[in-house]
Amino acid sequence: MNLKRKRYPLYVGITTLIVTIVVTLTALFLWISHRESHTAAIRMADHLFSEINGKVIERYENALTSVAVLAGTAARMPGLEHPPVGGGLSHPGLELMFEALAFYKYLFSTYIGYDDGSFIQMMAVRNDPVLCQHFDAPAGTQFVLRTITTDTRGRMTQRWLFLNRKHEAFDERTDLDSSYDPRTRSWYNRARREDGAFYTEPYVFSSIRMPGVTCAERLLNGGGVFGADITLDRFSISLERQKVSDNGMLFLFDPEGRIIAHPSQSTVKTQSGKNLDFLTAGDIGDARIARVVADCRRDPYGSLKQTREIEIDGVDYLVRATPVSKWLKFDQILASFAPTSDFTGHIRRMQHNVFLHSLIVLIVVLPTSLLVSRRISGSLSQLEHEAEKIRRRDFSESAPFDSNIKEIHTLILAFSLMKRTILRLLDQQRKLFDDFTKLIAGAIDAKSPYTGGHCARVPVVAQILADAARKTDTGPLADFCMDTDDQRWEFEVAAWLHDCGKVTTPEYVVDKATKLETIYNRIHEIRMRFEVLLRDAEIDFCRKRLAGDGDEAALQAQLEAKRTQIADDFAFVAQCNIGGEFMADEKIDRLKRIANQTWIRHLDDRIGISQEEARLKQAAAPQTLPVVEAVLADKLEHIIPRPDPAPFGDNPHGFIMEVPEHLYNLGELYNLSIRKGTLSPEDRFKINEHIIQTIIMLNQLEFPEYLANVAEFAGAHHETMDGNGYPRGLKKEEMSIPARIMAIADIFEALTASDRPYKTPKTVSEAMRIMSLMRDDQHIDSDLFDLFLESGVYRKYAEQYLPPAQNDKVDICKYLSPAKQWSVPDR
Repeated sequence: MNLKRKRYPLYVGITTLIVTIVVTLTALFLWISHRESHTAAIRMADHLFSEINGKVIERYENALTSVAVLAGTAARMPGLEHPPVGGGLSHPGLELMFEALAFYKYLFSTYIGYDDGSFIQMMAVRNDPVLCQHFDAPAGTQFVLRTITTDTRGRMTQRWLFLNRKHEAFDERTDLDSSYDPRTRSWYNRARREDGAFYTEPYVFSSIRMPGVTCAERLLNGGGVFGADITLDRFSISLERQKVSDNGMLFLFDPEGRIIAHPSQSTVKTQSGKNLDFLTAGDIGDARIARVVADCRRDPYGSLKQTREIEIDGVDYLVRATPVSKWLKFDQILASFAPTSDFTGHIRRMQHNVFLHSLIVLIVVLPTSLLVSRRISGSLSQLEHEAEKIRRRDFSESAPFDSNIKEIHTLILAFSLMKRTILRLLDQQRKLFDDFTKLIAGAIDAKSPYTGGHCARVPVVAQILADAARKTDTGPLADFCMDTDDQRWEFEVAAWLHDCGKVTTPEYVVDKATKLETIYNRIHEIRMRFEVLLRDAEIDFCRKRLAGDGDEAALQAQLEAKRTQIADDFAFVAQCNIGGEFMADEKIDRLKRIANQTWIRHLDDRIGISQEEARLKQAAAPQTLPVVEAVLADKLEHIIPRPDPAPFGDNPHGFIMEVPEHLYNLGELYNLSIRKGTLSPEDRFKINEHIIQTIIMLNQLEFPEYLANVAEFAGAHHETMDGNGYPRGLKKEEMSIPARIMAIADIFEALTASDRPYKTPKTVSEAMRIMSLMRDDQHIDSDLFDLFLESGVYRKYAEQYLPPAQNDKVDICKYLSPAKQWSVPDR
């Protein structure tokens, strides 16, 4: 199955290709940039997270390490083993505590706990309103010195000295009964067991409700423990200041999911009582932190290796978690995360700019490519137009065109050369075809003088009438069109070949001028039989005379009477053979009476003959000589059977002609009894069969499209308007105008032909009279016959091809159809 594909102009293809290339390259660039930017973003985030996490952890560890060094220094400092006295301002470790708190901003307090329950603690309030309120300290307080002393009776006295920036006490408060005992604290007891400084797990300082870490070490000479509290609020502030990205975050948590440090909010769980704890990842109210902590807890080792990408609430994030050093003796994890877009934003902006610029380029390229491709395809479109003209066999000159593109220029030159070559070849082929056509027509005309120049003259009459019909702009013929060279050539070819089937008609049938004529005129054979009868009569007379059988005068009279009868009978038979008069029944009866006369054949008629004649003789049994034979006989050998009982086959052309039983019937009495003319039904069918052969032969030719109607035009000139014609019994509405024109031309030429030996040519007026009768009998088209008369077609032809004697004056008013007669002036 051939599927019809949709076709597009070249400029559309070129423009589509350019646009496709631009769009594809842009999309490919955007895709590659997206992929590379994503990979680069992960690498950049990994490097940034690694660097930031490392720096933050380093600062965190350095701070803790510094405090450990401070604890070690204090533990080895002489004099610190003495408990405080009074307000503690005279304690030897006080100066160290001031310096440590001033230097280490993340230190909240330093203190020493003694074995007797005494306690001295220096706290850096730094005039913080919250801390001042918490300690009920007056405004301007920079430090709070807290001491717990034990008297001889074991009573614990807690004193609060509030110091200014110069370390001067400007206010104090005393609690006579203190419940705080350093010996019960975990840091004190653990320091008593540990060698060197140690750190506690992060916890919430109960005194100030802040998260922090305690570093403690036993005094070298025993008797007490030095400790320092590090608050993580400063660390949280540093996390806030350490920007991972615009929307990134750092936070510290432990394996239990507790948030140790957060850049923007407190990590202490709000609750009453003394048991304070950290917020968990679920408490913090941030899905991002909850997801990161959950992933790290689920796969701690895998999650900590490198930066990876996860999706949180439909947003892609880059995450890295780094563990704090194990030497701190507690597990903590510093996590950093940020939206992937923070690292790909500039690339996305670049992609957006690339897309916009590509769109601008596309907007510029599209009309430009359309313009350029139209310029390129313009010449090709012109070539396409020229090719279409050639397909229509239109070789008329076109406006010159060219192209600056070398290949197209070469193609134009080659196409021009090809056009001229095709035109020359077609002209040669047409001339050759016309020559063959006229050769066939000439051969048919030359085949028999009974057709004369019929095949050559019919095209002349037909073309003159067709030109007149073409110029008609009113009436039934107004729509008739024969304007193109192809249409006129098609009609001309049909006219020349309208009788081409006659090449198959036997010449002796076409030329049959007498009834008994076959290959020769058999009247001579009949005449010889009558000569035999005459000789037999004379012989009979001589025999009777010699025998004395009657009066000689009477015998002579009988002989003369016999001679007269024989001569008269032969003259009658000869006259019947000509076929010039209608054969009435009495004439046929006389022929039958004459045929009853016999003669005696003494010689064998089966010798010296052809194989075909011998085959026909076999239809009857041989007779013993001498044989009595009739003067006129219809013998079995006269019947020539039809080789094909169905001459039309499956009849694809719709022939309806009645086919005689036999191919030929050469019977003498049968042919002499033909009532009108010289042709028997078999002879007439054989002659009429030429139109059947014309249709068959022309339909077997593979005519091009512009000659497709040749068979239809040529094969209908024996049809009539009422459907009683042959070979297909077509009616007027089933015939084209050219086919009806052909019928008129054929009849007019046949009537006026002067080179037919069997008839006298008709004058133009006689021909018009006969054709008007045929028009009345619906044998020819009435409208075309009126045009034939009105336009003077008959006169134009007669003036050129008929002798002056035939070209008499015609009063067309007598022959026009009744509807036309009133409108024609007298001529």
